[in-house]
Amino acid sequence: MAARQSAPGTRRRGAVSHHRPKRPPGYRLAGPAGSAFCFRRFHPENRNAFHARQYASAAAPASHPLSIFDMTILSFLHTNDVHGYLTPVPQPDGSGLGGYARRATLIRRLRIQNPATLLLDAGDFYQGSRFWHAFQGKPDIALMNALGYDAATLGNHDFDGGLDVLAERLREARFPVLSANFRPRPHSPLHGLWRTHVILQAGGRRVAVFGLTIERADLYPPDFEEHIQVIPFIECAAQLVPRLREQADAVILLSHLGQLGDQAVAEAVPGIDLIIGGHNHHPLETPLEVAGTPIVRGPVGAPALCETRLRMDTGHKTHLEAHQRHLLLPDIPPDPEIQAQIEAWSLRLPPTQVIGTLSTPLDTRTEIKCTRENRAGNFFNEALMQALNEEADIALVHMGTLRGDRVYPAGAFTNHDLLEFHPFNNPPILLEINAPQLKQVLERGLSALPHPTGLFLSVKGLEIWADIRRQPQRLNHNSIAIPGERVLRATWQGEEIDFNDPQRTFRVACDGYIGAGGAGYLALKNARRIRRLPYGANAILQTYLQNHSPVHVPLTGNMHLEGI
Repeated sequence: MAARQSAPGTRRRGAVSHHRPKRPPGYRLAGPAGSAFCFRRFHPENRNAFHARQYASAAAPASHPLSIFDMTILSFLHTNDVHGYLTPVPQPDGSGLGGYARRATLIRRLRIQNPATLLLDAGDFYQGSRFWHAFQGKPDIALMNALGYDAATLGNHDFDGGLDVLAERLREARFPVLSANFRPRPHSPLHGLWRTHVILQAGGRRVAVFGLTIERADLYPPDFEEHIQVIPFIECAAQLVPRLREQADAVILLSHLGQLGDQAVAEAVPGIDLIIGGHNHHPLETPLEVAGTPIVRGPVGAPALCETRLRMDTGHKTHLEAHQRHLLLPDIPPDPEIQAQIEAWSLRLPPTQVIGTLSTPLDTRTEIKCTRENRAGNFFNEALMQALNEEADIALVHMGTLRGDRVYPAGAFTNHDLLEFHPFNNPPILLEINAPQLKQVLERGLSALPHPTGLFLSVKGLEIWADIRRQPQRLNHNSIAIPGERVLRATWQGEEIDFNDPQRTFRVACDGYIGAGGAGYLALKNARRIRRLPYGANAILQTYLQNHSPVHVPLTGNMHLEGI
């Protein structure tokens, strides 16, 4: 099959073939062993001791980029949604996957195999772990500098500490940070601190990398729109890609749009050779090809280092050569210098304190918490109901607010666990909504299924029947464009709810984020506010743990979802 044509008016470069080369399972190109070669990077000063040790340790003569005759293999090592996990992500079996120190070791090995390698990150670098709460992202940027990242895209959670904190972190970064559709206004503290794109060199080829960031205003601080001009991302990409095709041999989109946004760009904008995605916490097991453009995305917390290879021939056409996920297992030795840095930061953390115990595990992995009734959501909602002395009829939490992306096992639950489980700590809110508004809320909670996303809603006080095969709710900016038809019926205390009755009202307790309309829960934003609690949700969870340990969280069977 012929390779995809470039955008009109541009040179024929970087077209992606619809035919993927067939390779036996587990087969990999074997690059030359050892290298003293270091290709030109955007920030030459970033060749620190880590890089010097990486290349100087090679005893063999300088190698060349992996090639098959006159073809070049470009390797892209990539992470996304690391969310502050400096150390390995705990696993149910007690082991750990990931961590910067193991990642550093593997990066060194892969760069030696193929010097035509770029290291990229698709956003949400630091928010979410115990290190974030203590250090506001400072160790994460220092470690990304040390590993020699070539570029990174801004994610929505990189704004969570406020604009001044983000500005400080960006000034510390020794790699270009990208977002083409976000333009800081001249008065903003962020003005001039990121760029639309960067052109890197690898294997004698010019590689253009540009960034796009998810645009939903509810994901950002209140003063975001005052400081940032947002360009619609498809319009932005359509304007930028043809220019980059004239300047580079390959064009890479480093995206924090989420899967639907990535697919929309691939369908609308020709000339992109590879989309490396982020934002969705559900990885793509294999590359997804849309309109001839491959899309890849790794797992949250970086328990693995992803590697995607493009083969470029003499006609400047690119083809997807291989994609694999390198699990960062315990048998990968940690890089000693990176490990020493992490240990130094760890010593500065607040001391660990056990605040309660669990008799049932809490599973916050995306594929579990975002597709069905789950104990993590039930735990949050039960604690919220107790804090309100049963004043609420219904409790709600959207699963994007409960984090960790791991199983918290039965046993001790610490202050650090709590900060990772619920890193936002918004004060909960008590609202009054009527039956039609409740229907809108429930439709929003089911609208993304079968895709597992943080929109999914955990509910206490209702029993719900829904069919995921029916029309989902769809938003148009700040309004509901399509109401949704997935919720078939619901009961409260055994009473059937008439969703057409505006006189039937309920008192609803929820986390403050969706209570203010966050994540597109517009019906909650328009509801009557009764009161906001004077303390954050973490204080509620801590009190509940202290008063009810060992905490047993049952599954109630209150969600009946067909078609999933």
